[in-house]
Amino acid sequence: MGATSARRRTSSFTVPNNHVTVGTVLRWSALGILVTCVVLVLILPWPLPYEQSIEQIMEDRSNHLQEQCQVVHTLGNFSVSNSRSSRPQYLYYNYFYQPRFQMLWCSISKVASSSWMYQFNRWAGIPREKIARAARDMKALARMYYPVPTRADVEQMKQNVASPVIRFLLVRDPMDRFVSAYEDLIVRPQSDNYRNLRRFIFREVYGMDVPVGVKNGTYLPVPSFSDFTEFVLRRANVLDPHWNTYYNLCDPCFLSPTVIIKLETYDRDVTHLLRQANITTRADNYDNAQGDDDDGFEGQWLNVNHHRASGDTLHRNTTSTMNRLAELTKEQFERLYRRYELDFRLFQYDASHYFALYVAD
Repeated sequence: MGATSARRRTSSFTVPNNHVTVGTVLRWSALGILVTCVVLVLILPWPLPYEQSIEQIMEDRSNHLQEQCQVVHTLGNFSVSNSRSSRPQYLYYNYFYQPRFQMLWCSISKVASSSWMYQFNRWAGIPREKIARAARDMKALARMYYPVPTRADVEQMKQNVASPVIRFLLVRDPMDRFVSAYEDLIVRPQSDNYRNLRRFIFREVYGMDVPVGVKNGTYLPVPSFSDFTEFVLRRANVLDPHWNTYYNLCDPCFLSPTVIIKLETYDRDVTHLLRQANITTRADNYDNAQGDDDDGFEGQWLNVNHHRASGDTLHRNTTSTMNRLAELTKEQFERLYRRYELDFRLFQYDASHYFALYVAD
């Protein structure tokens, strides 16, 4: 009797109701697969069938620029000067024409300009060692090989249908660039000129060389971001290239760039430019170079890496910019935005998240 009961208990555990168990498993499995598919669709960066090609992106950027330029020239609502448009011999000091690759570049400080100045020097056949010795003034070195073009020169390049010239420039979010100028030139200055600029900033904002409470000659404190911003806004005639506007530096409405490279999408955009110019990339860089061939492209692996806006670096740059802008009053920020409004509009940058910082709770 006891043995029979034991066998029954055992069989009750070893012979389940197959119909109920299998049906339940199937239902839960189907539900799990459905949930997994939904999650994957939501989180994975699936390529969309309507995703733009890089050629279409560049065309859209150029078309948008020209449309905005028409608005500016028609309405004149930004008080920009067009005096240079009637002067054929107007010199474009930031333009560099590379005849071998038929490229016309406008240099903008704080947007990978050092990397590209290095590259243009290499394309001019200048040895790496000589460029290294002139690292602080690569622009002056480049000017020995690239004469400053006149407006008439550029007009001729633009009309060269037989051998089209690739006209390009590099830009980044204007506020990111402005904050970067403060961090690199005021907080961590590499030259006496910018160390001394601290004194001028305090003089402009406070009417004295150093703020009250700081003993003269002991040390020169770092102006706050608010102090720096106030100095730049008050001194409209101090057009330092590191924080001057894209419009003033490059006259983009006249340049009509065929390629607009954004630091936020640097690798992709540069690859497109090099493909257009039939330029090969090189795996070596300034610190680890083999051979003397100066036809390849090396700049992509130079100092642009320290601020390239991608991945975590983009997040850090955005966070730093937001933190700095949060130090300004609403009135200061609005004045600062007006200074760079044209750059925002010409190159399709959005400032709404910056304005959101100053919305009252």
